[in-house]
Amino acid sequence: MLRLDQLYFRRFSLLFFGTLLLVAVWGYFLLQKIEIKNHILMLTNMIDEYIAIEKFVKNPKDIIKSIKLSTDVRVTIIKDDGRVLYESDRDIKGMENHLSRPEVQQALSDGVGHSIRRSVSVDRDLLYVAKHDKNRFIRMAYKLDSIKEKFIKFWLKAMFLFAIAMALAFYLTIKLNQKISTDLEKIKNSLDGILNKNYDVEFNDAKCCLEFETVSEDIKKVANKLKKREKQKQNYTKKLKAITKKQSDVISAISHEFKNPVAAIIGYAQTVKEDDNISKEMRIRFLQKVLNNANKISNMIDRLSLAMKLENENIAVKKSRFLLKPLLLEVRDTLLQKYKNREIIVECEDIEINADKTMLENLLINLVENALKYSEDEVTIKATKEKLEVIDKGIGIEKEDLKNLTDKFFRVDTLSWDNSIGVGLYIVKYILKLHGLELMIDSEKGVGSRFWFELDILKK
Repeated sequence: MLRLDQLYFRRFSLLFFGTLLLVAVWGYFLLQKIEIKNHILMLTNMIDEYIAIEKFVKNPKDIIKSIKLSTDVRVTIIKDDGRVLYESDRDIKGMENHLSRPEVQQALSDGVGHSIRRSVSVDRDLLYVAKHDKNRFIRMAYKLDSIKEKFIKFWLKAMFLFAIAMALAFYLTIKLNQKISTDLEKIKNSLDGILNKNYDVEFNDAKCCLEFETVSEDIKKVANKLKKREKQKQNYTKKLKAITKKQSDVISAISHEFKNPVAAIIGYAQTVKEDDNISKEMRIRFLQKVLNNANKISNMIDRLSLAMKLENENIAVKKSRFLLKPLLLEVRDTLLQKYKNREIIVECEDIEINADKTMLENLLINLVENALKYSEDEVTIKATKEKLEVIDKGIGIEKEDLKNLTDKFFRVDTLSWDNSIGVGLYIVKYILKLHGLELMIDSEKGVGSRFWFELDILKK
């Protein structure tokens, strides 16, 4: 299959040479016909001029000789009965009757007649024009060779001018074809670039036609769309990889978190089972260890379950009015059982709030335990009538990590040594959201962090 520029050039070439041939042949016969008509008209006018001048000349033969010498036109005067009265090209003796000649017969019926034929008298091809004038026919003839010679010269000039015009058109066609070829090559290169994911298409100078300019604009639009999609795909792939990595880290963390207590339970249970000589105090101590690790696993499962329920909004808020300070002290005592060597300071005014007590307790445990994990000094729970704050003097959080800190399963990369499953702050955020509140975080690297939320809404 041919390219557009090749197809265009081939078809125009065929059209060019076909037109040239057709015009040459058609022009030949048309110009020949026109030339014959012109000479018929010329001879007719000469006959009229002869008739007009003849009246004023004593010897008409002088006019006939003059016409012959100046124009080389054969002049014949023919009687009504066909006898030749005068002939400019030969002696009339022995000439046959001319009444049957085609031009004479036509002149007899129409007044003027003409014919092209070979003259028996002079043995040449002639154009005859005859006119009936009273009791005679005046006939003039012109050599057909001379007519053809003039016609050929005129035809060659006309064909030469037409050939120049066609050559110019052909040249312009070649130039146009080159532009088409150039634009097609640009379009092909642009499409090849797009196929190779090179979307920086630069095709701003379509030289051929408006359609190619439209195509180039459409190509640029498609390239821009594909470029955007490619960026979206890359971003999606990047996010997917990040999510996969985080999920892998979370699974690893969950596995590690469960592995330690499960290993402890198995170890203590096997010892109690296999050692018949173990003392009662030691047995009770080991069983307590088993119970503590089982509770740890249960708490982790509860936190994961709560995170899923909060995400799916399958949990309802059951509000009640209660004093905040006793709840804070209870949270402190609960966490000090686990973190026995740590200090938790509670600073709280007399505040009564309206909230889901169980949820708020869970929120505070997660928030304070998070502070205990990432600091070695005391953790302060400070509640005023305006807000509740949990303050630590720990390692702090990088600014780029703050925006993702409350996402589910998010863990700061620099703290990968901590095997938290990353749902604590996620739970905090959702519980606050259910109460119409928002968790605020202020942190400075190496100084500490402050997690807080407003209490105004909860006092209503």
